Amino acid sequence: MKRFSLILVAVFIIFVTLLFTPPLSHIRNFVGWGAHSVHDYKTHPTEIVEKSGSPQPWILDSMYNQRSIPDSLMMVIDSNDTHAFLVFQKGKLLYEKYFDGYDKNTLSGSFSAAKSIISMLIGIAIDEGKIKSVNEPVANYIDHFKEGKLVNIKIKDLLTMSSGTSWDESDQGYFSLNGKAYYGDDMGYLVNQFEYKEPAGKTWEYRSGDTQTLGLIVEKVFGKSVADLTSEKLLQPMGAEADALWLLDGSEKHAKAFCCYNGVARDYARFGHLILNEGSWNGQQLVSNKYMKEATTPALYLKDATEDFSPVDYYGYQFWILNYRSLKINAMNGLFGQYVYAIPDKDAVVVRLGESKITYFIHHSQPENFTYIDAALSVLD
Repeated sequence: MKRFSLILVAVFIIFVTLLFTPPLSHIRNFVGWGAHSVHDYKTHPTEIVEKSGSPQPWILDSMYNQRSIPDSLMMVIDSNDTHAFLVFQKGKLLYEKYFDGYDKNTLSGSFSAAKSIISMLIGIAIDEGKIKSVNEPVANYIDHFKEGKLVNIKIKDLLTMSSGTSWDESDQGYFSLNGKAYYGDDMGYLVNQFEYKEPAGKTWEYRSGDTQTLGLIVEKVFGKSVADLTSEKLLQPMGAEADALWLLDGSEKHAKAFCCYNGVARDYARFGHLILNEGSWNGQQLVSNKYMKEATTPALYLKDATEDFSPVDYYGYQFWILNYRSLKINAMNGLFGQYVYAIPDKDAVVVRLGESKITYFIHHSQPENFTYIDAALSVLD
């Protein structure tokens, strides 16, 4: 009996110890942090993304909140757990509405909309010569990619979600790479678990791991955190009015680059205007025009295995592209309906934040996208 008790104690000690090592630490963090939401900045480790020292408040359009969205569209927006809905035109705030106690000072998680921010940081790294080009091998920056056929993966393959690695976005299990990414202690350890599945640069498959790898590259080439870089290279020159937060892994070693920027709605719009103006902010080129054009051009050379291997006409370098009502719309998309749309033909930017649930997709876009765009078009010139 005594021996059995000792064995139980030993097993318990081993199990507890494992909860503090990468293979199982995400279980411990999940218990402590709880299910994911747009408010995870309240429970997860974070790093401040400092606002601008010279804030640039938005100019209100002369028609600010004078136009109404049709009731049929507003009913959908309101009933779909929307927290914020903002429309800008010609650089001015035209329409702004908050719901259920949220306001212009409320932070909201971006989830995968953050992927587009990481893409812009990659573009800046190329502009500054920190990275030679998108055609560089990932192995030049991440040692794990020197192994076997991973050596053939280029930075461009990560940007276009065509790395061909073993990441399975659809696996939402507790022991999936998804689970370990969101709740784990070490993003570097996570990336080292990637394995070769298929040739890179051929087939599109959504992989958050591709973006996380880009985040590690950004941290390495600049020698700074993703949070500090986002502040220095983007929020500061764009005149952001509020501090943001970037979620870190459990050990606070790395940013969760694939998902986890948290900002206020008005500052999300600044990214939209940067997209709209092809990397320029008030005449200052923060990201090169060349890179932003490439980033928002669909990777038509890739094939989509989920749609009969048709060309990928909806995705660039971590940006989504929607073709709707004869408009080309570039978008940052995140889980639970975090959207920033740039509509060049209307000189407009739209921000929608909230907590809607995934339903089904039409050509990789949730139908709610079209409701939000229709709502914005109803108040635009």
